[in-house]
Amino acid sequence: MTLAFYLVAGAMLALALALLLVPLVRQGRRHGRSRAVFGLAVVIAIVVPLASVGIYLLVGTPSTLGGVEPAREMTVGEAIDQLLARVKDHPDDAEAWVLLGKTYAMLKQPADARSAYDHALKADAKNVAAMVGWAEADSLVRPDHRIEGRALDLLQGAIALEPDSQRALWLLGIAQFQQERYTEAAGTWRKLQPLLDPDSNVAHAVAQQIAVAEKRAAAGQPDAARGTIDGKP
Repeated sequence: MTLAFYLVAGAMLALALALLLVPLVRQGRRHGRSRAVFGLAVVIAIVVPLASVGIYLLVGTPSTLGGVEPAREMTVGEAIDQLLARVKDHPDDAEAWVLLGKTYAMLKQPADARSAYDHALKADAKNVAAMVGWAEADSLVRPDHRIEGRALDLLQGAIALEPDSQRALWLLGIAQFQQERYTEAAGTWRKLQPLLDPDSNVAHAVAQQIAVAEKRAAAGQPDAARGTIDGKP
């Protein structure tokens, strides 16, 4: 009975967050080839248990729930409240801050996401997920969507710590493209290619961006066009 309770509760919470997690699952479900993909899968696996732990702390252990109605489905707002409660009690919990930042990012609240990632970096300055998340959120907050300054420094630091970080490589390539450093952008994205499922839409999008960058580099074409992060890995 206890095992069944855990399974049912976990399934309900997973459904509550499904709409937010689909983009991440889609990238990792085809036999991910790097730690970055597995990292995204781990995030998915951790968010649900973290929220369920909060419920158990509030209502007690499952063994004491005999005769009580089954737990209702947790809403996204409640999941965020659980994370906020966690970081309030444990402000140095970098991973909790990262999870909060990812949740805000999936809800398209980049300013809140950037703030959460900033707290994560204060707790752990070498947290790669927070470094990449901050850079991406900052670009979305900015009217010009440029990746520069602290954001660029964080991406370079993230790649130094984790050379196969797909998201960091993608965003660094965008930053280089924005600065009209097309050869460098193509080179950065070429490092990303072997980490992707070659049959995925993301791999095709990256290949197209490489072609654009190489064409502009060959033509010596200046371009102030902004990069896009719509097809991010």
